[in-house]
Amino acid sequence: MLKSVRDKQVKEELSQSLQELPVPASLLQFAKDVPDMAESLPAIPAVRPIQQRSRKARFTIAAACALAVVASIGAAQVSPTFANMVKGIPGFSGVLSWLDEVRGYDGVRNARSYGYEPAEPVVKQFGDVTIGISDVYLTGDKLSYKTFVKSDEIKKNAIKQDDGYLDVDQRKITNYTINSYDFEEAIGQGSGGTIESDDATKEPVQVETSKLSLTPQQVKDFINKNPKELRFKVFEHPPGKSSKFLFELSVPFNKSQWREDLIVPLHQQVEVAGDPDLPSFTLDQLKITPTNTHLDVKIEQGSNYYLEFRQFGNYENKLEPYLTDDKGNKYPLLGDNVQKMYDSLARPGDWDGNIMEFMSSPYFDPSVKRLTLHLNGFQLTEKTPSASFTLSPGEKLPKTVRFKDKQFTIIGTSSKKGYLWLKIKKERPEDVRLGIQFGIPQDLGKAYQEKINNTPELKELYEPRPSVAVIDGVARSERPEDDYFEAGIVTPEQDSYEITMLRIANPIPLKKEITFEIRK
Repeated sequence: MLKSVRDKQVKEELSQSLQELPVPASLLQFAKDVPDMAESLPAIPAVRPIQQRSRKARFTIAAACALAVVASIGAAQVSPTFANMVKGIPGFSGVLSWLDEVRGYDGVRNARSYGYEPAEPVVKQFGDVTIGISDVYLTGDKLSYKTFVKSDEIKKNAIKQDDGYLDVDQRKITNYTINSYDFEEAIGQGSGGTIESDDATKEPVQVETSKLSLTPQQVKDFINKNPKELRFKVFEHPPGKSSKFLFELSVPFNKSQWREDLIVPLHQQVEVAGDPDLPSFTLDQLKITPTNTHLDVKIEQGSNYYLEFRQFGNYENKLEPYLTDDKGNKYPLLGDNVQKMYDSLARPGDWDGNIMEFMSSPYFDPSVKRLTLHLNGFQLTEKTPSASFTLSPGEKLPKTVRFKDKQFTIIGTSSKKGYLWLKIKKERPEDVRLGIQFGIPQDLGKAYQEKINNTPELKELYEPRPSVAVIDGVARSERPEDDYFEAGIVTPEQDSYEITMLRIANPIPLKKEITFEIRK
């Protein structure tokens, strides 16, 4: 509720997580850590995937931190070719040497170590503006690339934040976006920010990494055209004015160097003992690209829940899976794409399940014959409530409620500031979440939301307030020393409440090691 229960939950979880985000004194060390920290934060599922040609910034969570560094800056790998091209351009050369220190997360370093770079980098100057595009990689299901922009406007309007990081007053500068011409309708995501060169100029440069999701057919159709280049459109977005197409930017593409992904069918069932909703899931296939390794996971079609293998909070680095090969190399989890977290946003071809992406790839090493998946666990969240109970304000407490494999005890209730508060006994002092989200029936919630929107007194009552973290209905403990959880439910006062329940971020440990043969 308040737009939606999940929207507000995500917003508050993000706010809390950002307050806890550690920022070391060393900017370089922070940049190295950003990918891990960013992925450890809760995702923002309320943000709908957008078409890559949209001007809207495609920022990940770390970019939202306003720390003025690229969220996936650790993924930046700078090719020597590109470094040589911009060596004489003030600002760029210093940035490249800095980026080179934090590269390697996106698998480009590994691919280049085997001489794989089918698309060359390009730099274009016009007036005082310089735009560069590098690390352009087309695989069987995505196009990824990195862009660099510097201009006099960016330099004049750079701002040093109190924390020492660099930002730019976006209201006063012309922004530039570089979008794919060949895959205009592709759905994209990316991250960007402003970094300061470490050469004598100390010039601010805006950097962005972009990744477009493609279908195998789109890639096949493109390759069948015998392309000599990958084309991009450059748009400018002056402050307060309409966006305008500037020019086309072409990156030479060598089809003879392009490599198809290695697909390894698995269709392997993984049993989950004792879970009330998930009896098993399927490891469907491995896809080994020149840059990364992907694992497709499928659950029962039409499931009322989704899984998250990428963890955050107390379970970070405890449940996350990883791969190893038969030579002892480790491939950490880079990302976890939940295919149908929201059914209404699902695209054709999506299934119920996940696509896990692991750092780097054994693609170019024929001596690697086997990969082993180390499955440590995951978290399960229901999409809609699956049970309910009744509660009267004056009834005798404590009240014990059973929900699937859980049993909890309500030891107190109160109504204040528009919320029904539940106080729930904590069974283990170390727990910070009960794993249940409480609410009210959808029809009542919708009617009450309409009333809130049309009633100034109610609207003001529910306005977010600084330093007040209320996540609708999520039972949690703010202080480890407390022996109870609290859950605040947005609801009108009633003589008797029907309280709905759904599982949220329930940790499910799973100690399994599964080996796959990828080559004979």
